[in-house]
Amino acid sequence: MERMIMRGVIAGLAVAATMAITAGPALASWDDGEVPDYVLGPGDRFSVRVWGYADLEQEVFIPPSGVAIVYPIGELEASGLTASELDEVITKRLKKYVTQDPEVTVVPMTYIHSEVYVLGEVGSPGLYPFSGKMTVLAAVTRAGNPTPRAAIQQVRITRPDRTEPDKTRIIVVDLDSVIHKGEAEKDIDLLPGDIVYVPDVISAAQRRKGASPEANESRSE
Repeated sequence: MERMIMRGVIAGLAVAATMAITAGPALASWDDGEVPDYVLGPGDRFSVRVWGYADLEQEVFIPPSGVAIVYPIGELEASGLTASELDEVITKRLKKYVTQDPEVTVVPMTYIHSEVYVLGEVGSPGLYPFSGKMTVLAAVTRAGNPTPRAAIQQVRITRPDRTEPDKTRIIVVDLDSVIHKGEAEKDIDLLPGDIVYVPDVISAAQRRKGASPEANESRSE
């Protein structure tokens, strides 16, 4: 019976993961409504768009040296900069090549240098590369799916509080509702550095029994 239940869960995960990839929450659905400023590094790609100058639209690769080549300004040190910082550098250097003040948008295309942790009752616990549209379901699926002991109704996300770096937030996600009820809005986007913990059914039951309405944790609804 346990194997049959688990097969159903895995099948549901496969379908729901496909939905998350094709129609999952956008990056802008993160906590503060904005994409966190990711620090670019070697191996990353970013796109450059300049309003009114279609010929300047391009995708740029950052080589191991960290020095990228952006047309028409040439070489610039991109490694170690956030997208907004790189935006300012390109805007400043581009002014001598265009006739009007450029409006530049820089968007990271990859997130090579950030990871999320997936721990607990999953097939392959560990550290996984963060991608721009990585949801809780996608992370758990990538980590080998839940084990038969997993309590997927109480997946816990530990997230550093960006306003108070010495504190963390706990977000509880009900992946059972995402998979079996199609409630995709409960499958939140992850942030770089998040810890995804899938508890076992026993510890989850104990936690639920001991929890109080005043428990200090944020829940994803």
